[in-house]
Amino acid sequence: MAALSGKQTKKLVENLGPGRHGDGSGLYLVVDPSGARRWVVRVTVKGQKNRKGAPLRTDFGLGGADVVTLIQARERALEYRRMAKAGLNPRFNAQREFPTFEELSRQVHIDRLPTWKNAKHGQQWLNTLRDYLRIA
Repeated sequence: MAALSGKQTKKLVENLGPGRHGDGSGLYLVVDPSGARRWVVRVTVKGQKNRKGAPLRTDFGLGGADVVTLIQARERALEYRRMAKAGLNPRFNAQREFPTFEELSRQVHIDRLPTWKNAKHGQQWLNTLRDYLRIA
């Protein structure tokens, strides 16, 4: 299927064949031959040049279509375009929230509780992290 111009719909996102399908304003849905789908935005970073002296155009991945909805992809693409227009490279300036190791370890502890023979084993696991990795 040829690349589409204009806005995508949820139904199209789910059914498009392999290729690079445009949504407008530099946002694309890339569908691999395997069926994997991901969002990509192409921006031109103001004031930055490539090796040949032309404006620097860069593609940025926004996430898989199974995780990132069409609306979220449009919002992220808009955010990236605004950064690029201000002369900021989205690769280095995107706001990302990563959980801390402590938050992740506590979540793993909660998820693994049913697999331990008793509560003491779970507490020993947390104590080991606290003693050796200095988490609270």
